[in-house]
This record gives sequence, structure tokens and C-alpha cells, in this order.
Amino acid sequence: MKIFLKPLLIVMGAAIGLAVGLALRERSVFNTDESVSNTSAATAPAKRISHPNRRAGISVHDDSPLTTKLEQDLSTSSGITRWLYWLEALERAAPADFPRLVGLAKGNPAALRLVEERWVDVAPRHLFDTIVAAMKDRRGLDVSELAQILFAEWPKRDPDAAIRALNEADNLRSRWGFTLAYALVEKDIERGLKLFSEWHVDNVGFGTRGLAAVARWARADPRHAAEFMLDQPEGYSIRSTMETIGKEWSITDPAAALAFATSKPGTLGSMLATSIMKEWAERNLSEAADWLTKVDEGTRRRLNPTFVATWAKQDAGGALQWCQENLTGSSLAQSVAGVVSSAAEKDVAAAATLVAGMNPSQARAEAAVAVARKWFPNSFLGQQVKPETVTWLATLDVDSVKRVLDHVAWGWATSDPKSMAAFLGSVSGEQVPPNAYAVVARELGRKNPREALEWAKQLPEQSALTAGSNAFAEWRSSQPEAAVKWLNALPADDARRQPFFQKAIQYLAYHPQAAEQLAAMTPTERDAARNVIKTMDLPEDRRIRLLDVLTPH
Repeated sequence: MKIFLKPLLIVMGAAIGLAVGLALRERSVFNTDESVSNTSAATAPAKRISHPNRRAGISVHDDSPLTTKLEQDLSTSSGITRWLYWLEALERAAPADFPRLVGLAKGNPAALRLVEERWVDVAPRHLFDTIVAAMKDRRGLDVSELAQILFAEWPKRDPDAAIRALNEADNLRSRWGFTLAYALVEKDIERGLKLFSEWHVDNVGFGTRGLAAVARWARADPRHAAEFMLDQPEGYSIRSTMETIGKEWSITDPAAALAFATSKPGTLGSMLATSIMKEWAERNLSEAADWLTKVDEGTRRRLNPTFVATWAKQDAGGALQWCQENLTGSSLAQSVAGVVSSAAEKDVAAAATLVAGMNPSQARAEAAVAVARKWFPNSFLGQQVKPETVTWLATLDVDSVKRVLDHVAWGWATSDPKSMAAFLGSVSGEQVPPNAYAVVARELGRKNPREALEWAKQLPEQSALTAGSNAFAEWRSSQPEAAVKWLNALPADDARRQPFFQKAIQYLAYHPQAAEQLAAMTPTERDAARNVIKTMDLPEDRRIRLLDVLTPH
């Protein structure tokens, strides 16, 4: 009854404490062994009695006399008395009464919670069977809420019965398997973790309560916890526990923990090692550094990025200098990116200054990307890029600018296409990846196609054609008449005519009204469009349909 009383205390408070005691004083009369309650009560046919229908003058079957009486009592009572009636009814309720009690409690969240939790307490298997039946015939029940409560509470009391029930209903495991397995984490963590994998519901991470349970488990025997996790099939829920295990193990014996973790292949072993090194370096940087100097080159290369990223939180300049003096190649680039990323979390402008002071290299390019990811705004917020961000980017070498644009072009074009267009117009073509012109031209074309075409016209020849054709295609897609009229007005020898038309047809091929628009073209345009469609990688049925429209009959 502990679960049952909790919501009641919240709702009613101390003011009715004595009344609750009186209402429940004969509770022992109604409590029976749960195994008997869950079998005999759930399987026995619901008791039905007849009572007169006063208005119709006929007799009807009452599938829950207890609910009928409660409804009558509630209609003539108020305040604390109503809650006492609820308590009395719930204490006496048999499994078959609960569906109607749920209906009666609708509109009263506190009462509904009492009914649902009492149902779980009295007859969880009956509730499960009701949910299964209601999946086919809703019967006015909120199946999702009932299932959430059932699978959050039932496993704590009778895990075998709960697991057995869900195993009998294959189609329900994907919906509520995670809830059941997560409920077991505090009671029997290893069984719960195994269920995540067995039921393929391991695509969700643990919350605070779950991670606290993992921490307690790992603290007791971190090596066993790590070995157990490494034996599980890899999944997000499984991976999310490794960081916690690494933190706990690093507190007691980080050197032994790292020796174990670095000997294990695969993602889980790497995650464990990374977590241990990060925690150790945060707690004692010199000890972690000393350990790193004594291990083999492969292990050192594997853990250096984590080590220096942690160091960077305390001294970014020192960590960067150490990387440049002690590392080379891809290890240097990866470690420097980690250093700058950590520094950017703390102060992005300071991190940008670190990158600006580096010599052109692969490491600088990766570090620039780390800053850009933090400094350029989220594309979904629609924010403008700060002038100092653009100024910083313009000072970088060719390769660094190109790497940054590879990563931020779409977001920058979406959030602030004008500033991106201005930047692209101010740098050399070798600094710009091919897709950058296209993405900003499309965004400009959506907002002001003529302005977009004018901007594209100022770019170097090949870049101008790339940007202009994308802007025109966007215009042709949204305003076909105006766009076609503009294109036809160009001089016959204008170099833009053919590439603009070709790109527009490539866009049009995916348009819902492609067939209708192609059919409306002139014979000359249809011939040109047919040649474009022939070269496109389209689903075969769509290609056939469009070519049929374009072929003279």
C-alpha cells in the first residue's frame, strides 16, 4: 500500500491524516495473498447484479456495483468525505471493478492516479491483460498512461511475472520494454541491463536516477561492472553506462583501470579508457601525464586527445604548446582539435585567438573547425553571424577556411545568407568548397531571386554559373512564370542560358507537379529537358513517366 498512499498524501495533506487512518483501519480484512488475488480474482467472471433503471423501467446488468455505489456517494458528498468514499471503494475493489473506476476518475488527476496505482497493487496481471485487450478496443482507457505506471512499478515487486507477461506480447516490448528494464535498474541492475539488449530497447540513455544506480553498482566492484558491460551487445543504453563506470574506477585505482580498459578492443573499451583518463587528468594532471609517458606509443596516441583536452580546461596555451612539441600527423591534429574545443567551451574568442596564432597545417584546420562549431550560430535560431567571427575566418589560411566552410556552410546560409554571400564574394575561389556557393545561392534565391542572381553575376566565371544556376532553379521552382520570362529575355549568346535551364530541370524533376510543368513547355524546351532527364539518376518509374511526357506522340 506504500505506493497507493503516496499520491493521497500529496493531495489531501496532513489535514485528513486521522480520517485516512479511520478509513483504512479494517484494511487487513481485504488484503489477501497477492498470488491468490492475481489469479482467482483476475480469472473469476465479473459479478453482475441487476438493479432497476428508474427512468426506463427495465433491469440492466451492473458490471461493477461497487463503482455504481461510489458514483452515487460522490454525487451527494464533498470535501474530505469524497476522498474517504474513494479510499473505501479502492480498498474493497476487485480486479473487474478497476476499468469503470478509471472512467469515473477521469477529470480528477489525483483520484485517477490513486485508481491506477491501486490497480497495479491489487492485480497487475489483470491490468496487463486489460491493456492488451484495449490495444484492439480502447474501451475509453488511456493505455499509454496505464502501461507506463504498470511497467514502472510491477517489476519492482514481481520482476519474473512482469518479464514473463511482456515476453508473451512481442508487439508490446518495443513500446514498454525500456520502461520495464529501467525499473529493474535499481532493484536488479544486471538483469535490467541484459533486458535492454535482449529486447532491443537499448537506444535510450539513462537519466539521473539510472546513472546513480550504475554508480553504486560500479563503486562496489568496478572491474566486475566493466567486464559485465563488455560482454553486452553494443547499444546506446549500454554505452551510456561506461562513462559512469570509468569515473568510479578512476577514483580507486586509475592505473589498473586504464591497464584493463586499453587491453580491450572495440568502442566500449575505448569509451571506458577515455572516461578513466578524463577523470584522472581532472583530478591529478601530473599523475596522468606520468602514466602516459610510460605506456606504448599506440596507447599514448589513443589517449592523448582526451588528456590534452582535459588539460586545456586548466591551461589551453600550455596544452597546445605541448601538443605541437610532442605530437605529429593525425595524432597532432586530433589532439589540437580537442584542446581548442575545450578552450572554446570556456571562451570561444580566446580559442579563436589560439587558432589565429598557429601556423597553417592540418592541425590548425581541425582546430579552426572546433572554434567554428562553437562560434557560428545554430541554423534553427535564425541568428546573424557576428562580424568578429567573419573577420577571424578571413584571417585563416586557404585550407582552414575551406574546412570551416565544409562544416558551417549549410547552417550559415540558413541563418544569415547575406553575410555568407558577402564573405564568399570577398575571398578567392580556392578557399571555397563547391557546395558553399550552391547552398547560399539557394537561400538567397528563396528570399530575393533577382538579388541572388545579381550577387552570383559578380563571382568568378565558374563560381558565378554554379551559384546563379542554383538561385535560378530555386526561383523557377517557386515562381515558374517570372523565372522563365527572365531567362528567355537573356541574349541568345548569354553563357547562363544553358546551365540555368539544365539546373532548373534537375530541380523540377523532383517537383510534385513536374509532369504538368514539363508538358506545358514549348517543343524546343521539351527536347532540351528530355536530354537532361535522360542523364539524371532518378527512380526508374519516375524517369519513364517524365520522359513519356516529353516524348512527341
